[in-house]
Amino acid sequence: MARIRAHETKQKRDGRPVKRYEVIWKEPVRDEYGLPVPVDPAKPNGRKRTRDRQESYGTRADAEARRDELNAARHTGQTGALAEQRRAGDLPFGHYAQAWIESQSLKVAQGRLKQRTLDGYEKNLRCYALAHFGGQAVGTISPRDCERFLAGLVGKGSRQNGGEPIKPATVKHAWGTFRRVMKYAMQQGALTANPCDRVDFQTGRATSETEKFEHHPLTAQQVAQVSAAVAGEVGDLPAYPIYALMVDFLAYSGFRSAENAGLEVGDLQFISRPGQPLQCSVRVQRTKERRDKEWVTGTPKSKKSRRTVPLPQWLAERVFVYLRDVHPRGDEAAAPLWPSRKNGGGYRAKGERYAVPHDWSQPLAMGTFYDTILKPALLAVGLPVSAPATDEGPAMRGVRLHDLRHTFATMQLMAGVHFMQVSKWLGHSTFVLTLDTYGDWIPEEDGGAQNSLPEPTARAHSSRTEASNVIQLFGG
Repeated sequence: MARIRAHETKQKRDGRPVKRYEVIWKEPVRDEYGLPVPVDPAKPNGRKRTRDRQESYGTRADAEARRDELNAARHTGQTGALAEQRRAGDLPFGHYAQAWIESQSLKVAQGRLKQRTLDGYEKNLRCYALAHFGGQAVGTISPRDCERFLAGLVGKGSRQNGGEPIKPATVKHAWGTFRRVMKYAMQQGALTANPCDRVDFQTGRATSETEKFEHHPLTAQQVAQVSAAVAGEVGDLPAYPIYALMVDFLAYSGFRSAENAGLEVGDLQFISRPGQPLQCSVRVQRTKERRDKEWVTGTPKSKKSRRTVPLPQWLAERVFVYLRDVHPRGDEAAAPLWPSRKNGGGYRAKGERYAVPHDWSQPLAMGTFYDTILKPALLAVGLPVSAPATDEGPAMRGVRLHDLRHTFATMQLMAGVHFMQVSKWLGHSTFVLTLDTYGDWIPEEDGGAQNSLPEPTARAHSSRTEASNVIQLFGG
């Protein structure tokens, strides 16, 4: 039971000592709680003990309100269910966090939740909530405790960003995960109400003028320059003509990184009719990401992310020649569209860079591609790249791999393609999302719905180019 203890301070007001009011209570805790240690609800890990807590208030009214809040958290409920509720409330937050994660694993098995979403939940719990509440009895977590946790998140420094405060989106996700666990504890009878519901925290966008994250879409000329750099035509960069084609492919198709890694040869459908140019459409139906040195196949971001995107004629012809004459598994439907690279590094003994041979047995890790190939190419042509904060300067927001997707969107919209068609090609969940993201690039009068963007002139190749010349382009 919480109680109040009044004492006089050395301060005086109107000649009388100023009083402070201490709210004192005991709360049960257990040691050694945290994910991913299995927890048996009947035999919780760790030794159960109690710890003394107290808070100081300047008025008796505030102290009494806090005392009543603490007592209500432990003693609310019918007399018959009080003992059971106490036992459930005495279990630590870490117990309910683990049990909630297990319930979400069932959703993953049923296809109702993505594995990467569950991985994000576990990461948020480990990094934030468990460090704060792991051993605390869930029934003793009050709205004031939740407010302090949230305030700590807002001011917490990021180890990956030079100690700068963590981003608002990270705060939102960490708070949301904590709130879900508390809701689960309430559903299990440990709480009569979720204390998070009494915390005023809005996750929507602020109405004040704050720094808005800006995309860095490229122009057609910049795409050509980056592609040429990846192909080894700029500076002393190693030559990767296949990845140069992939840069064009991403900039003129708008696929996400995981979608591009998940593409297989059979996802491309070519149509050739007498007297008509070659056509190619690409079907997005899976994603692939590398986790713990294993490739994990997943589903696209949403139902609307399952889509078919047509390629411009010039790009369709280049991809066709690539599959026919360069890709050693171009006739295998399940083969990765883009190859990885073999292990062994990309530097010779004297520091000279060289192109690492391709590995056609597995997809390309897009994050590694950005760090080792695309980022040097961007720097070589004078474009900024994203970088974390260092002792020498703040974090840099430059051109990211995802900006090739923004490039596709902006070029299509500026070419007059209707925003609803562009939204479908991007796989956006709503048309409003497309308007909100790319409204500034939408002309007053929309045009047709054809994906007919011209090839960048700096890298243009005639549709009548002989196959041998194209093979030479790829280094074959």
